[in-house]
Amino acid sequence: MSNSHGGSARADERSDCIVDAFRRLVERRASDVAVVSPVRRATFGEIDALSRAAAARLRAAPIEATSLVGLAAPNGPAFLAGFLAIRRAGHAALLLDHAAPRDDQQRVVDVLGASCVLDCDHGWPSSVGDLRVSALDRVSIARSMGDLAVVKLTSGSTGVPRGVAMDAETQLADAVAFASSMRLVAGDRFLTTIPLSHAYGFTILALSALVRGSTLVLPGDWGPFPPLHAGEELGATVFPTVPAYVQGLLKMSRPPALPSRLRLVVSAGATLPSPVASRFRRTYRQDVHVLYGASECGGICYDREGGAAERGTVGAPLDGVRLSIEPRSEDRDGEGIVVVESPAVGSTYLPEPDPRLEQGRFETSDTGVLAGGELALRRRVDRVINVRGRKVDPSEVEGVLAGLGGVDEVVVIGVATPGRDEEIVRAVVACSTGRLAHEDVLAWCRTRLAEHKVPRSIVIVDAIPRTSRGKVDRAALLDADLPYLADPAGRG
Repeated sequence: MSNSHGGSARADERSDCIVDAFRRLVERRASDVAVVSPVRRATFGEIDALSRAAAARLRAAPIEATSLVGLAAPNGPAFLAGFLAIRRAGHAALLLDHAAPRDDQQRVVDVLGASCVLDCDHGWPSSVGDLRVSALDRVSIARSMGDLAVVKLTSGSTGVPRGVAMDAETQLADAVAFASSMRLVAGDRFLTTIPLSHAYGFTILALSALVRGSTLVLPGDWGPFPPLHAGEELGATVFPTVPAYVQGLLKMSRPPALPSRLRLVVSAGATLPSPVASRFRRTYRQDVHVLYGASECGGICYDREGGAAERGTVGAPLDGVRLSIEPRSEDRDGEGIVVVESPAVGSTYLPEPDPRLEQGRFETSDTGVLAGGELALRRRVDRVINVRGRKVDPSEVEGVLAGLGGVDEVVVIGVATPGRDEEIVRAVVACSTGRLAHEDVLAWCRTRLAEHKVPRSIVIVDAIPRTSRGKVDRAALLDADLPYLADPAGRG
């Protein structure tokens, strides 16, 4: 990669607060390392030069101004330069999951209205030629984005692709809130394993590099050990990760050591079970700090001092975030829908707006209570299962099964009954020891749950399947080939 860089904005270059911050960073620190692995490194100046060359290719592409352009690149200089290029060319970046099958990417860009995709096969391009501008052959609409800068994918209950659109100022506000609440500094080195395209990784990792000039440390290979080896060799100080990785380390007979300079471990993307957080603290003699957020509004709550997961909370609101709890008729005392107001709330959903996200306010699908200034989550309202006209809260069944010996993790979902217009309760139970039988799970539930809440389908696995985002893979849990059990009441 070339060391050349430009110190001022071009007349035909789109300017926003993120691009401007990066340009000022390059003026001061062009030769400093932005991304490093055990075998490669790239400076801020090199990423700047690559992004300018890619922006020129996008400006020459036959697409309308202020279009939505998909970005599909793995972690590394390619992603950072690709994002900058899209913004410099005057477009908004649709952050695609590089690991997703091409047909899945096509479905996303078609539904959300992207005009083209800027993609790269690997994170360390040797030249701008490795960054391809790919025409889309099945686009039904081409969306004009105006002043919007970023579209992040979010999981919906219907399975239809959905994006959250944000302008650059909103996205930068989220990054500033993270930096302030987490006490991040420019000299931090971030161990980078979560995808930069995910909302969590984009704000904490990509923007830390582009705006504050932090260094991203990339592992040299896949697996549980290369990140730790890279972190030790290259002096990582902050490690944003997901509960599945934390649990994986602790399941080993001899958990590996953490990098010696690591001062902060953050877990987000899913709930970190209290026993896991406690075992992490005992094993490594430091806390794992939990983060609660959403693609729609960025960070919501953070565990500043440590120990929140062990207390059953997700910490206190991030700086600049205002939380309110809006009770419903069916909620218990003090419990209600978690509502977020902050400068980091997104502008709208794509392809269709939703009143739950508008004017700096986001109504989540979570219920919770505020206790001692911290938020304790209770359940997701969009997960209620309808069993023969009676409502089943999956969180209640999960809580009961968590008390059964041998259960590492459990996820409860509703599954359509073959040939019938109704749902049954399915419990997918992770048991790494292999010592649990279906009859054990069924017997435990029958003495603790009402009949309609007892799972009719029980699946025992070594580990809960997860997506590349670290979230539970609900499509895998709904697999029609998984077994059904007889009626738990014994009626067959």
